[in-house]
Amino acid sequence: MQFQSKNYLRRRGATLTNQGSMKLNQAKAQLEIEQNFKRYTLEDLSEKTGLTPNTLSKVFNGSMGVDKRTLERCFNAFNLTLSKDDYLYLEAHQHYLGEIDSMSSTKTCNCSNNVGQTHKIERSPDNVQLCTPTAPGGQMSLDSVFYIDRPIIESLCYEGIQQPGALLNICASKQMGKTSLMNRILAYSETLGARTVSISLQLANDEILQNLERFLQWFCARVSKHLDLPNPTANFWDNSLGSKSNATNYFEDVILVNLNRSTSSRENRPLVIAIDELNQLFAYPDIAREFLQLLRTWSEQAKDGDTDINPWYKLRLVTVHSTEILRPASIAPSLLNTGLVIELPEFTSAQVQDLANRCQQEITAPQTQRLIALLGGHPYRLQLAFYYLQQQTITLEQLLENSAIATAIYANHLEQQWWNLQRYPHLLPSFAEIIRQSSPVDCEAEQGSQLYKMGLVHLDGIKASLACELFRPFFCHRLPQINS
Repeated sequence: MQFQSKNYLRRRGATLTNQGSMKLNQAKAQLEIEQNFKRYTLEDLSEKTGLTPNTLSKVFNGSMGVDKRTLERCFNAFNLTLSKDDYLYLEAHQHYLGEIDSMSSTKTCNCSNNVGQTHKIERSPDNVQLCTPTAPGGQMSLDSVFYIDRPIIESLCYEGIQQPGALLNICASKQMGKTSLMNRILAYSETLGARTVSISLQLANDEILQNLERFLQWFCARVSKHLDLPNPTANFWDNSLGSKSNATNYFEDVILVNLNRSTSSRENRPLVIAIDELNQLFAYPDIAREFLQLLRTWSEQAKDGDTDINPWYKLRLVTVHSTEILRPASIAPSLLNTGLVIELPEFTSAQVQDLANRCQQEITAPQTQRLIALLGGHPYRLQLAFYYLQQQTITLEQLLENSAIATAIYANHLEQQWWNLQRYPHLLPSFAEIIRQSSPVDCEAEQGSQLYKMGLVHLDGIKASLACELFRPFFCHRLPQINS
C-alpha cells in the first residue's frame, strides 16, 4: 500500500486523451442539438456535474491534470463510461513530453476553450503550455484557451446560420472579437456539413473597391477560388444586363449549381460565405449601398419558391464590420440592420474573472471592478493587461493606478483611438467635454451614438460617460489640439 501511495505522489493528475476528449465533446454537442442547440456554458456544466467552472475548464482545455474521479463525473454527466484509453496520467514534465512525442503526427487533441465545439490541433511540445498567454492582437485561433465564450450571442449565431437565406451582421468597434466569432460560426457550419468561404475585403485593392463591376467580378472570383470551382467570369459577364444581374446569375448558374459536384446532389449542402472588413467599402458609399442591397436580395431569394428547386436555399451570409468607420449618410441604416444583427458587448465582470483564471492571474472581485473601470470590458485591452502582468512588465497595482507605465503599454492602442477620432472633427468638442467631466454629460443623440460606436463612451439615454479611465489622461494631453 505504501508503494502505491508513493507511486501516486509522482503523478501530476489525469488528462483526457484525444479519444476521450472527442467522446466527451461529441456527447455534449449531441445533447445540445437535441435541446434545440442550447449551449452548455461552464456554469451550466458546473450545475450538471457538481464541479467548479475552473475545474471543468481544465478538463475541456486539457491544460492541467485533474483527479481521475473528476473525469469520471464529467463522463457520467453525459451517460458515458470512462475507459482506460480515454485518459492518461501526467508524471514528470519530461515524461509528459515523451507521451506527446510518441503520438502520431496525425493524431489530434481537443484544446478549445469553446467547449461547445470540437476543434482539433496537433499535439506537440510547442503547444504544451497552452495557458501561457501570447501577445494579443488579431483573431484568436479556434483552439485558443483564451477565447471567452459569449454563450447567448454564439447560440443565436449557431441557430441563425442554419436558416435558409440567413444574413448575420456582426458589428462592434475594433478588437472586440468579431473575426474570432465569425471563424467559430464557420467552424460550426462545417460540423453541420456546410461548405464555407471567408473573404476579407482588405484583400481588394482600391481600384477594385471603387468600381462596382470590378468589385463584383472580384467577389465572384474569390468565392469560386475558395470552392475550387472554375472562374469563367470573363466569358460569363454580359454588359447589357448590369453588374448586379451578372453577379446574381453567376452565383445561381456557376457557384450554387456546382456546389455539390463532388458529392451526391441529394445532400444539398449549404454554402456559408463570411465577408470580413465590410467597412472597407464605406469609403465608396455608392458601391457599398449597391453591394448591401444585393446581399439582401440574395437573402430574400433563398426564402422564395420550392426549396428542392431553388438553388438560393443553400446560401447563408455573414458580414462583419467595424463601427469606428461611421456609416456614410447615403447608406440607409436598414441596409446594415437586415437579418440578424449581432452587436458584440464588452465583457462582464464574470467573463473578466474567467479570463484572469485562464491567464493564471489571481485577482479579487474588487480588483476586477477597478480593472473594468480602468479598461472597460474591452477584450483586447484586458488580454493585453493580463499578458503584461504574466510577463511581470507591470504589477496589478501599477496598472490599476493608471500609471505612466500603463499608458506606455497601451500607447499604440491609444494613438489608434486618437487617429479614429480626428477623422470626425464634429465629434471633438463633445468628446472634450466628456473627458473633462468625471460624471456623465448630456450629449446630442447623434453625436453620442457615434462616439459610442467608436468605443469611446458609454451611453445611458442622453448621458454619455467615458468608456474607460485609461482614456482620460491620454486625451487630456490632447485637449489643446481639440480646442484648436
